[in-house]
Amino acid sequence: MDDGARPAHGRLANGRPEDGRLANGRPEDEAVEVRFEGLPHGTGPATWGQRTIWAPISWYAPDDHYFNIALPVELRHPVEPAAFGAAVRALLERHESLRTLYRTGPDGALDQLLQGAGLLRVRLVRAPDGEPLPAVLERLAAQDRAVRFQLLADPAPAAPADGPDGDGLPVRVSAVLVDGLVAGAVLTVAHIAADGTGAQVVRDDLRRLLAQQRRRPGTLPPPVPGRQPREQAAYEAGPQATARSAAAVALWSRQLAGIPASLWPAEAGPGEPERWWEGGLVCPRLDLASRAAAVRTGTSASAVVLAAVGLELGARTGAAAVPLKVILGNRVSEPQRTAVGAFAQNGLVVLGTAGGFDDLARQAWRAQLQTSRHGHYDPGALAAAVLAEEKRRGTGIDLNALFNDHREPERPSVGGQLAEPGAPEEAPAGRFGWRSRWARQDSKFFFGLAHRDGEAVATLLVDTRYFPADGVEPFLRAVEDRVTAAAAG
Repeated sequence: MDDGARPAHGRLANGRPEDGRLANGRPEDEAVEVRFEGLPHGTGPATWGQRTIWAPISWYAPDDHYFNIALPVELRHPVEPAAFGAAVRALLERHESLRTLYRTGPDGALDQLLQGAGLLRVRLVRAPDGEPLPAVLERLAAQDRAVRFQLLADPAPAAPADGPDGDGLPVRVSAVLVDGLVAGAVLTVAHIAADGTGAQVVRDDLRRLLAQQRRRPGTLPPPVPGRQPREQAAYEAGPQATARSAAAVALWSRQLAGIPASLWPAEAGPGEPERWWEGGLVCPRLDLASRAAAVRTGTSASAVVLAAVGLELGARTGAAAVPLKVILGNRVSEPQRTAVGAFAQNGLVVLGTAGGFDDLARQAWRAQLQTSRHGHYDPGALAAAVLAEEKRRGTGIDLNALFNDHREPERPSVGGQLAEPGAPEEAPAGRFGWRSRWARQDSKFFFGLAHRDGEAVATLLVDTRYFPADGVEPFLRAVEDRVTAAAAG
């Protein structure tokens, strides 16, 4: 491979770089050392997306592994470990976010520090006899996701980071060996290095690099277009982004003026010993019904579910206006669409609870479109706007109710087959089960909807001091019932 820099290569720890064979040693010591040097480096302000995700990462620390993204990758054509290391090195060279660390100043401001030299150790794991490769990859993904990254740079590092798993970088890689060749791998990135879309860009670029390495050795495929983090920060300091931020903050300010200070003005009870509970409803009927109702109402599947959640939350709390924070991908411009970085920020949707369901679904749809158009902003400017509204009222504002629908546009929903939107009655009712419990979380209410293993799953995380645990399943089923009724018209 050659892109004008020193040819990429992987050097085997305790092994021979020229043939890629492993040394005889303990399995946990087997690794490909991927070194990079002589690349651009420097320090500058963090992007708005980096600052946004840094807030919860630093709040959850040292349990911030919760945010890690791990993607298994099966290789159609297994490769030698050294060749795999060469592709990983090319990834580090092409995507600056994967070699960026961070620093906080005395005023709390976050800076990004691009590393021009360093080391990543790619862990090599031999697949146990008889265990299918997908199972090995899923097991490794769970292991790697559970290990936190050291994201803050040493203020005066003496040498490139050299931890056992490349902990000095916001990425780790584990490769699975079958008959001595890399047959699959797990890419794990810190959420500040890449959001879900960015992580997929990295995974797909690795596949492109390996394919090019096999078809045209000594060459690299064209780099993935998209701004690097330092370029994004420079854009955000310019007039266009400044104007966008001002418009977004103005929208927030108008919305804040019309919402209750809290959906839960008082605690409902002592709560559970483990205070935060999350339940999940496997819900193919909800998935299909939301798509059918979207067609009938001229909205979107997400807006239909959002309306149902808002109605149910209003019925439970008595609020006439229900504020819900929504997570926005912020990849609406071409330079951001395929960039590797953190872009997600929160938007605010305020839903009225009076009127018919169809009207509320259209209201939710318009609100989603509006907040999506105004979803890119300076987090510091937004914090100042919230503080200004709190001072005006003389009380704090609780914005800890969230909604996140990140279903893929089209997924198999019934029996592994893509069902028609008009047939929700053919899908079974949801199956409920408890998922996780925590002693510490930063939200009182978080409704999520996603596809997992080919099935739609609605989840609800609640602070049991404000929302009793025994209300989680009834709430999820009520949302499903509302959406199913809307599909039938």
